[in-house]
Amino acid sequence: MMRSNKLLFLIVLILYLIVGLSLLITGSVAHRHATEISTITSYSFMSSARFIIALGVIITILSILGFIGALKSRLSFLKIFIGSLLIILLLQSIAAIVTFTLRNKAEEQLHRTLLRSLPDYKNDNVDVTNEWDHLQKTWSCCGVDNVNDWIDYGNLNVPPKSCCLNDDCIPTSNGTVYFDRGCYGSARDLFFRYSKALGGVSVVFFFVEVFGLVLAIFLLRELKSNYGSV
Repeated sequence: MMRSNKLLFLIVLILYLIVGLSLLITGSVAHRHATEISTITSYSFMSSARFIIALGVIITILSILGFIGALKSRLSFLKIFIGSLLIILLLQSIAAIVTFTLRNKAEEQLHRTLLRSLPDYKNDNVDVTNEWDHLQKTWSCCGVDNVNDWIDYGNLNVPPKSCCLNDDCIPTSNGTVYFDRGCYGSARDLFFRYSKALGGVSVVFFFVEVFGLVLAIFLLRELKSNYGSV
C-alpha cells in the first residue's frame, strides 16, 4: 500500500515540478514585457509578473522537498511539504478572490494611468516617451482610446510619429495616416493575458495540489507507523 501511495505521490510531484518550471518561464516572459511599459502602467504589471515568478520558485522548491521526503523517507521534509502546501492553497484561494473582485477596478486604474502619462510624452521624460513609442509601434495602436487622446490629453499639436501607419506618415489610399485603434485594449490584454493563464492553471492545479496533499498525509502516516513517531 505504501509503495503504491509513494508512486502516485512521485507522479504528482513530477506534475508539480512541470507546473513550477512553467510558471517560472511564463513569469520571466511576462516580466520582460512588463519592463517595456512599466512606467506608463505604474509598475502594476511588473507586480503580477513577479508574483508568477515567486509562485513558480516556491512550487519548484516544494516539489524537490517532496521528492527528498518520499525517496529518502524523511518525515521532516514531508511535514514541511504538507505545511507549505497548505499555506500555498490558502494564498491561492485569497489571490483568486482578490483578482476576481478587483478585476474591473484594475482595468479602470490602468486606463487612468495611461491617460495621466500622455502629458509626459516629449516632456523631458525619456522613459514615458520610449515606452509609448514602443507600445504604439509594437501593437499598431495610437493613444489610449484613439488618436485624439494625444491632442486632448497629451498637449501635442499632432500625434507622435509612432502612431503613423508608415515611417513617413504618408496617408494611405483611403486617406488614413494614423492607427485607428487605441492602445488601452492592447495594454489591458497584455496585462491580463498572464493573469488569465495563471487563473486557468491554478484552477486545474488546485485539484492536483489537494490530491498531492492527501497522498503526502497518507505517506507520512504510513512512514510514522513503520519507523515510529518523531
